Amino acid sequence: MKKIIKILLLSLVFISTLQTAQAEKIITVGTIERAPFMMKSENGKLSGFSIDIWDEISQRLGIKSEFKEVTVFGEMIDAVSQNNVDLAIANISITSAREKIMDYSQPIYDSGLQIMIPKNTGNISYLQIIWDSGIIKFILFALLLLLVIAHVLWFFERGVENTRHDYFRDDYFGGVWDAFWWAFIIMTMGGFENEVPHKILSRILAMVWITASLFFVSILTAKITTAFTVSELQTQISSYEDLHGKKVGISAGPTARDFLENNNISVYREYDLLGELIKDLENGTLDAVVQDAPILQYYAGHEGQGKVQVVGEIFKPEKYGILFPEGSDLKESVDQTLIEMKEDGTYQDIFEKYFIN
Repeated sequence: MKKIIKILLLSLVFISTLQTAQAEKIITVGTIERAPFMMKSENGKLSGFSIDIWDEISQRLGIKSEFKEVTVFGEMIDAVSQNNVDLAIANISITSAREKIMDYSQPIYDSGLQIMIPKNTGNISYLQIIWDSGIIKFILFALLLLLVIAHVLWFFERGVENTRHDYFRDDYFGGVWDAFWWAFIIMTMGGFENEVPHKILSRILAMVWITASLFFVSILTAKITTAFTVSELQTQISSYEDLHGKKVGISAGPTARDFLENNNISVYREYDLLGELIKDLENGTLDAVVQDAPILQYYAGHEGQGKVQVVGEIFKPEKYGILFPEGSDLKESVDQTLIEMKEDGTYQDIFEKYFIN
């Protein structure tokens, strides 16, 4: 009898010790800064939709946890697949490829992709557009050619005493200016009333210049039209169909990459760091960014206000979930807690805190 009692006491001690060890176990949670899902203050405190969701879950389950922050999204996914963390929470899309080697919780957010472009403030730099198109250089070349024509014309016409055709003054500065103005009016308007050169060589030069002016005006008009048309087209991005031929940036990962390639948008640049992606959009290196809709919307309404704008509808709908290593013992209890939070309104309160203005 004493032996049985001793065995029972030892069993109770073992169970108690095991429960205590489980209670004191610290769950490691991988995450990454992606406002408004995870944000980090200057003093290092974490907040955001995903952080609040997990804090509520861990409190209800009575478990202790610590966050392990990474800077590259792929590192967080790898940490889960390699069992270096107990779970990960952020803006983690539920995909079939990840589901094959890991486990997901119940969805915690309905999302999708969207496009962000530089903000069109209405203060378009027309001078910059003209300079980039080479129009200013073309005009400067034409003015230099005008100056040459003016000198040649004055050289032949100086000293003419015919009162009918003596338009060009004999002195150098006055005569060259007269010839320059005459050639300019010919080029822009096609004629100069009754003022015509007197010398035969001058008239031949005038005919050549009139003919050349027709080509000049046509080329200049075409250049201006093309410059402003291209500029307008570059700013007309309202859906993913407008991304063909544009400089597009995405975060490294399969979600946006697979969508672009499936829609024959093969020219894009992948970024490991979200901050660098947005920086290149704002400095003009990129024409557009394709990223998770809530992240773009939050940035455009906060740090990026007045600098960027989100355009078009959400495409490629997807859901976010908490990611676990395959076969995790935590998944079932986390799912049950998430369902309870949705039923009692706690989930909705957290949702409205970050996504309802």
